[in-house]
Amino acid sequence: MCAERSVMGNTSKLFLVSIVVVLWLVVAVSAQASAPDYEQPGEFKASAILSPGLLKGKYHSVDERVMHDGFFYHFKVQSTFGSFQVKSTNALSILVGELEAIAAMKKEETSNTAVAAVKKSGENTVQGIKNLFNDPESTLEGAAEGIGSLFNRAKSTIGQRELTETEDNRLKQLVGVSKSKGQIATRYGVSLYSSNKVLQEELDRLAMADYLGGIGVGLATSVVPGVGGLVLTTSGTARLLNEAINNTPASELWLQNKNKLLAMGINEDTIELFLNNPVFTPALQTVLVSALEMMQGVDNRELFIKVGLQASAPGMAKVITEMTVMFAGYHKHIAPLKGLTPMARLVKAKKQDGAVVVALPTDYMIWSQKLASNVEDMVLQGKNNKVAGFEIWTLGTSSERMRSALQSRGWQIHEQAQNDLMPQKKAK
Repeated sequence: MCAERSVMGNTSKLFLVSIVVVLWLVVAVSAQASAPDYEQPGEFKASAILSPGLLKGKYHSVDERVMHDGFFYHFKVQSTFGSFQVKSTNALSILVGELEAIAAMKKEETSNTAVAAVKKSGENTVQGIKNLFNDPESTLEGAAEGIGSLFNRAKSTIGQRELTETEDNRLKQLVGVSKSKGQIATRYGVSLYSSNKVLQEELDRLAMADYLGGIGVGLATSVVPGVGGLVLTTSGTARLLNEAINNTPASELWLQNKNKLLAMGINEDTIELFLNNPVFTPALQTVLVSALEMMQGVDNRELFIKVGLQASAPGMAKVITEMTVMFAGYHKHIAPLKGLTPMARLVKAKKQDGAVVVALPTDYMIWSQKLASNVEDMVLQGKNNKVAGFEIWTLGTSSERMRSALQSRGWQIHEQAQNDLMPQKKAK
């Protein structure tokens, strides 16, 4: 009898356990079914996402395995001049152009004197040319050839502002080596402020040789056409702006940008904090300020300067600058913008008709939980404020899930929008 009760008791327990397990499974499956279908960053194949020219060229090849962070692709590049890692398709395109420029530069021979001077020049000193002057003040004035009074104002800034990693040391800036370097960078269609160390070595070699008489910029015939890695990638405007940046002393760019921002009514302390943020090269600062000038009449333009203050890495500075250019392009070529407002730690715009515009320089966007949360917040705010609609403009593409989610919420999607925002024009 006791044995029967024991068996019946065990059976009852097993039955209860089974019910609990079944109920747990039902709840879990129901929860999974009702949970949002978020996407996660993953891997892609380079051959599936790149054009043949970007995938492989005379001087490079891209590793097949490509990581994706939800917004940008991360590429590993093997080249004749070493290995590189870049984060975005735009950055890859710039690198390919720089590799072609490096190859062309390496064909230029320099005199033994110039080569020796380069070898002796340290990272923070230029030993080979110290004996060219005795009076520092005379040297300051002597280096002003071609710049005139602009240099007189600029020299007061050299020694005060913090140099970015891609700038020449102060002595090089003062004695004129940087002037030669800027002319050579323009000649080869690259940016004077590129973070490519191999490119910088070649620019230094040719600039020193040119300064010491080893070569002449006019003799550098192996020209590689390009736009110096500016975010206005193929436009004539970019080419002209790149030339101006390369051939203007960094300190003078600093003063020009400060005066332009002051003219926009932006607080001077905020301006100086932005201009002294070392992750923004003089090139990025100048492009961003030029884009803000294009947005004349748009309320709260200084928001981009405030957003720039939080940039802690060159990649972040580049994204913020590209966003500014995209909004400037929208304002000029698509429809007038009324004003700018915060979007998380970034920026969104409002059109004259009340519609909200988001512009992102992304490669490939997925419907991640973080992005979904921001979208839902904007939609909710839009309902409360009776927003006329939502638009998103990107330089790349989006996943099907992303497009479906946005369209179901009433968003207009504009992908691969570079030519719309930044129409190609030939430089005059």
